[in-house]
Amino acid sequence: MMSPNGVAIVSFMFWILVGTGVQVKGNMCFKPELYQNMRIGEKLSGEPMVIYQAGGLLDCYRQCGLYSLCQSFNYDVETRQCELIALNNSIAEPVVNNIIMEVPNRHGQLFGSCENHVCPNNTICQVEGSNYSCVVVGCNGNPDIQNVNITSFEAKSLWLFNETVLYACEAGYYPSLNATCSMTGTWSPFECLPFHGCGQRSICGGNSTVEGEYWVFSRSLDAWVKTYCRSGASVEFLTLRNINTFSTPIFLKDPITCAQVHADPLLPSMGYTQFQKLRVFVFQKKLRGDIFRFSNSTFRKQPFGSAGDCVDNDVNDTNSDCGLIGRFVINTNGTGLRIKSSVTWETWGVGGRVGNITRSQDGHRIEGNCGSVVGCGGCQPTELLIEVDPNNTPPLDSATLIKCKAVVTSPSTK
Repeated sequence: MMSPNGVAIVSFMFWILVGTGVQVKGNMCFKPELYQNMRIGEKLSGEPMVIYQAGGLLDCYRQCGLYSLCQSFNYDVETRQCELIALNNSIAEPVVNNIIMEVPNRHGQLFGSCENHVCPNNTICQVEGSNYSCVVVGCNGNPDIQNVNITSFEAKSLWLFNETVLYACEAGYYPSLNATCSMTGTWSPFECLPFHGCGQRSICGGNSTVEGEYWVFSRSLDAWVKTYCRSGASVEFLTLRNINTFSTPIFLKDPITCAQVHADPLLPSMGYTQFQKLRVFVFQKKLRGDIFRFSNSTFRKQPFGSAGDCVDNDVNDTNSDCGLIGRFVINTNGTGLRIKSSVTWETWGVGGRVGNITRSQDGHRIEGNCGSVVGCGGCQPTELLIEVDPNNTPPLDSATLIKCKAVVTSPSTK
C-alpha cells in the first residue's frame, strides 16, 4: 500500500502532467519509482548546462537522460522551463512551483534506443530506429594548451556553439585568438602567450593600460620581470627601490695640495643625478643609462653608472696621488635583476681614470670612484648588461599580472 505522502505526490504529479498536456498512458506513465528522486518546492542552485522550453515534466526528464552530462534538472510547473544540470547538486533553495529531479539512470521505454547510451559529454543522444546517434551540441572540458585558465573552462559544464570563454588564459598570458566553441564541438585553435612588453597591454583593453607596475615575460632572460609601464606608452622601465646616484662634483682638485676648491664657473661635465627608474630592454637583456625621464639632476645630468672629476688646469704640476672624488652607487636590490659581473668600466674625458670599484656579494650593489689626473674625466660602463637573480624576485603582488579578457563583438544589425 502506498504511503499517504506517496499518494499526495502522485496526485500532485497527475495534475502537473494533465496541466502540461503530457499524455500519460502505458509504459510512458510516470512510474512511482521515478518520483522517489523528486523534490517539490525547491530549486537547485547549480549553473544549468542547457535551458529550454519543455513540453512537460516527462519531456524535461527525457531530455536530461539524453545528455550524458545531465544528472538532475529544475522544472518550473507554470512556465515549463527546464534547466538541465550536469552535477547532482544538493544545494537548493525554496522556490514555489519548481520541481527538482535526479536522473540516476536511463532505463525504460521513455528513452527508446537511447536507453543506456554512451554518448560523449558534448553530445545528445538521438533515436534512429533501433539504433542511436550522438549529435554534437557544444564543447566540454579544457583544451590541451599550456597556461590555459582551467577555472574559466570549468565554469560551464557545456559550452554552446559560438560561445567564447572570456578569460581563456592564466593571468600574465593572452590568447592568440579567442577561445570559441566551434560547430565541430572542439575549441577553436589558440595559444596562451605571455605578455612580453608594455605595448601588449592594449590587447586586453579595460584597465590593463593604466600606468603602473606590470609583470612581463622576457624570453631572453627566461623569466618574469617587474617593469613600470607608462600610460599609452610601449616602453619598459625598471623601478629602483634604493638610492642610485652618480656624480662629477662641482669642485676642482688642486694637483699640488689635493685640496678641493669650489669651481667658479662650473665646468660643462659637472653635476649630480639620482635615478628612480631606469629604461630596461628585457629582450636585449640590458639597461640604458642616458634616458633621464625618471631622475633628478643638479647641474649637468650624469649617465647611469658614470662618475668623474676635474683637476685645476691653472696649476702646472700634477700630483697623480690625489684621490678620485667622482663617485657612483648602483643598487638593484629588490628588482630581481642585477648588473652582470662581466660588465667593465671605460674612461671618458681628459686624463680619465677608473678607481676602486667594489661589488657586493649578491651582486646588487656596485660602488666606485672615478676621475681625472689632468683635466675633466672619469669612467662609465661599457654596456649595462643584466641578469636575473632568482633569489631576489619581488613579491608577486607587487605588480600586476594582466588578466586578458576576450574581445567579443556583437553581431552587426543591418
